[in-house]
Amino acid sequence: MKSVMYHLWMPSQYRRAVRLFLLAGFLAVPYASAETIVLKSGRRIVANSVVEEGDKVVYETAVGRIAIPKSLVERVEAGGAPRPRRADAVNEQAAEELSVRIEAPRTDTEAIIRGNKVDEERLRLLASNAAKGDLERQNAVNAHLIAAAFEAKAKQFAAAGRWAEEAVRLSGRDLNALLVASQIDIARQQYSEALDHLYVASTVKPDSPDVLTLQGYAHYYAEGPERALRFWSQSLAIRPDDRLRQRVEQVEREAAVEGSFQQAESGNFLLSWEGSEVSRSFSREVLESLERRFRELQISLDYTPREPIAVILYTTQQFADITQSPSWAGAINDGKVRVPVQGLSSMTPGLEQVLKHEMVHSFVHRIAEGRCPTWFNEGLAQMESAEDLGRYGPALAKLYSQSRQVPLVKLEGSFQGLTSSGAALAYAESHAAVEMLRDRYGAYQLPGLLRSLGTGKTMEQALREALRMTYEDMETELAQYLAKRFGP
Repeated sequence: MKSVMYHLWMPSQYRRAVRLFLLAGFLAVPYASAETIVLKSGRRIVANSVVEEGDKVVYETAVGRIAIPKSLVERVEAGGAPRPRRADAVNEQAAEELSVRIEAPRTDTEAIIRGNKVDEERLRLLASNAAKGDLERQNAVNAHLIAAAFEAKAKQFAAAGRWAEEAVRLSGRDLNALLVASQIDIARQQYSEALDHLYVASTVKPDSPDVLTLQGYAHYYAEGPERALRFWSQSLAIRPDDRLRQRVEQVEREAAVEGSFQQAESGNFLLSWEGSEVSRSFSREVLESLERRFRELQISLDYTPREPIAVILYTTQQFADITQSPSWAGAINDGKVRVPVQGLSSMTPGLEQVLKHEMVHSFVHRIAEGRCPTWFNEGLAQMESAEDLGRYGPALAKLYSQSRQVPLVKLEGSFQGLTSSGAALAYAESHAAVEMLRDRYGAYQLPGLLRSLGTGKTMEQALREALRMTYEDMETELAQYLAKRFGP
């Protein structure tokens, strides 16, 4: 199994975060109690009461009154049961874990992959012939699954989803097509679509361990550990699986800690915390800060996530038990933003910086479809959360002047296995590289690079296309930039 890609934060100080409105009421127009706010994005928020105040819609949560712009609201519905727990999936974790499960016919008899890319014209021809008979239909389904698996393994999930859905359209009860489509749905954070596919798959082959395993993943990211563990336990009883057993052990630790947590939500976040460790006023400050910084990232990264972002506040021990992260990690984003806050009783600049740093990873993952090199991802997070490059700028300038830096191309992968000193250098170089790109080429180029990565380009291809530079050029420019900014 591939190693899971986590986004880790290295604490020398805490970081900043994002946005939400909390308003005291003046003249209020009441809607009703126990209502559901339906946002234009499709998100639903169940609240005890909802009122309209000018250009805001204000609702009651466990942490107090929260307001969102009326322009985001589609409608307010009367009634509604409390919403199930939802989780954001930065879903590098799901994509990595499920990548070993995405399987397709082993033999590409129709030569769908040519020159290391999908032959779309050949797929269209096969699809047009599918109605001629069972053999032609199965050939077309298999060819589309080969295309879907090829794109998924390259982390081209939008293209992979397109081919998988076409396979399901061609044969709605083909088990392989339903399984591949649901795996790609989960990687793309489309959990309801995944569960729809898996429901049909369960009628095709009841008690399939593959179906049960994927149902567990979909429920975990959509609702939380409880139902996921039920499906995974059934799967393991039918077919032992060491990878899945390790996942179950991790989620059982999470469930044991978070079972008694309180929750509150806003237009863009689901916040969880242990009531004995975090006061309602503190959790309200966290939500308020999250929404505020969210708006900042909408502007700077030119993007708005459709799915809410899950943020969980832990004690230090809880954080260590659940994440099993390196000792130097001070926060983690593995599909949920997990932050230790022990000893804090109110929002601090450092905590705001941590929250914004981790939120950047959630934005970046969605824009780049999980294909962003770690150095660019971490550099953006440090720059956007206003961390101080000057703390290590002079030392970094000296390192580059002596050509002793780690080449950025070697920092494309995870930092998780690095030592504390190695991680410190990797973060410093990443931060400096992104600030150099911003200062020399303009901040507007950064979202463009992310979008290029999302279309399947490598980092070097994106740099060549947008900035006419190679990695080697970038190393030279970065040395010059550091010498000018921090040199003697």
